[in-house]
Amino acid sequence: MKFPIQRLHIMIATASLLWGLTSPAFAQQIWSGTGRIVSGAGEGGSVELKLEVTDNNVQFLSGPSKNEPPFQLNNSTGLNGTVNMNAGTWQFVQTGNELGVSLSQNNPYRIIRYRLFPKP
Repeated sequence: MKFPIQRLHIMIATASLLWGLTSPAFAQQIWSGTGRIVSGAGEGGSVELKLEVTDNNVQFLSGPSKNEPPFQLNNSTGLNGTVNMNAGTWQFVQTGNELGVSLSQNNPYRIIRYRLFPKP
């Protein structure tokens, strides 16, 4: 049985599409929002935070840890976990499409709580 060239192109395109749907995704998402200094130096002040999440890797695009290397969080049930960095201790708790982030710093003493949301 002979296949016309158009039929071959359709079969290749369909196979490529199916492979793309079943292959692992390169998930990348930007989270951003505001925070409030709830205790310590600058109490009551507002601050901004922006993160880029690619698979399990988190990179700060702004904020006190902007120039620090990326780190990994367990995202099997959302972005959850704690990480110690030069700027302080970061805690992440994802609930649906909201990411709660807290930063505890010692020098100067300060606690900041952020609410981040995914950006399209």
